[in-house]
Amino acid sequence: MAKVIVALAYMVAILVIGILASRKVKTADDFAVAGRQIPFWTNVYSMASAQIGAGATMGVASMCYAYGISGQTLGIGAALGAILSGLVFAKKIREANVTTIPELIRNSLGKRAADLISILSIFSVFSILAGQVRSLGTILQIFIPSLDLFTAILIMSVIMLGYSVAGGLVSATKTDKLNIIIMVLSVMVIIPIISFTRIGGLGGIAAKVDPKYVNPTNMGVSQMISMMLYFGLIGMVNNENFIRICGAKNANEARGATITASLLIYLPYMIFAGLIGYAGIALIPNLESSDSIFPAMIDQMAGGVAGAFLLSGLLAAVMGTAASVAMTTGIMVARDVVNRIKPLDGNKMLLTQRIAMIVATVAAIFVGYFGRSIVGIMEDVGAPAAAAIIPIFCGIFFWKKMNEKGALVTIAVAVISTLGYWALGSPLGISHFIFGLICSTITMIIACNLTYEEKAKEGVGM
Repeated sequence: MAKVIVALAYMVAILVIGILASRKVKTADDFAVAGRQIPFWTNVYSMASAQIGAGATMGVASMCYAYGISGQTLGIGAALGAILSGLVFAKKIREANVTTIPELIRNSLGKRAADLISILSIFSVFSILAGQVRSLGTILQIFIPSLDLFTAILIMSVIMLGYSVAGGLVSATKTDKLNIIIMVLSVMVIIPIISFTRIGGLGGIAAKVDPKYVNPTNMGVSQMISMMLYFGLIGMVNNENFIRICGAKNANEARGATITASLLIYLPYMIFAGLIGYAGIALIPNLESSDSIFPAMIDQMAGGVAGAFLLSGLLAAVMGTAASVAMTTGIMVARDVVNRIKPLDGNKMLLTQRIAMIVATVAAIFVGYFGRSIVGIMEDVGAPAAAAIIPIFCGIFFWKKMNEKGALVTIAVAVISTLGYWALGSPLGISHFIFGLICSTITMIIACNLTYEEKAKEGVGM
């Protein structure tokens, strides 16, 4: 009963906070980037909450439970990507005064490249959304075991939409403060203390787990490199973080907030999440699904109100990111697809963003339910987009020969090589993302050199 009460209290709290904050949303820009007036520390909390979702919590714990310390590859890679995003891109992005990645590409490379990137970006963000809604359902099942996974996913998706559709980024930044407080207390303080006390510290883990889990390459070098590159590079061009960077008051605050959130909260959180999964190898061996290790640890180690609070911390971690990604997907569909077909004015744009957000979440419910795993959903669906976007994104800022014709060829090769290699069963032993990224990067260098014209120099790059 305590679990149900705490879960309901959390849901009511975020709904109330989000709906109250939504009263400040008057325009499409308020919904998308909070009027570009997000205070520094509010943005730090919001960025951290957006970054810390299923991948950072259940995904990292799942990998460490399945592979031991080598599973930390996911968390370390993602955190390094977020740090580099702040160091390399955040200031430039805010100075560009845009809202989405396709909008940035449209200003730099033209309509055709931007339209193709729009489609790929939406698929990439949607893959993350599907993973998040699956995670929300998995967690709610721990609170209420009688629920089947689909019903649990549906309930949590409706709650998430309840406040985020109304208030967009304004509501998200307000609810993110509550989420980050609960998350940090649960994952970085209470759960580690309980789990490591029960197992006897790191020495106890070493004595009770199979030595293979201590092997830093137990996952396999190829898979580790692929995972670190995928989540690291995706972290550098993270769409949810992109809109928060665009919502900062100025370029310096955008950069500072990104770096602060990554170093102060994101990286330590990743490490602790992985340690909890690693401890689970000894405390709960032979769990049917590694995706369930985090909620299972809480459920078995802490009962009553304490256990319910810890589960609410896990719920908060995923809820913040789920809302952010759903909002980002809706904004991109409205601004980079619908608006390109039929230009929208302020009120119509605001309504379209909200409708697109609902439609994307409904689709994600089904993809999340039938997907093979949290991490698998994100990698499988997002790989073609990542292979195309990453080299082009870097080229826009740092290479004067970057041009639309070269970008178009790069996008085509990225999609064809990634999907083709995946369809063949990844015969070279490296992931389809890595194969596609290598092909697209080489193609971009060759194609842009061949198609670059000196007269097109102005307007290319930023």
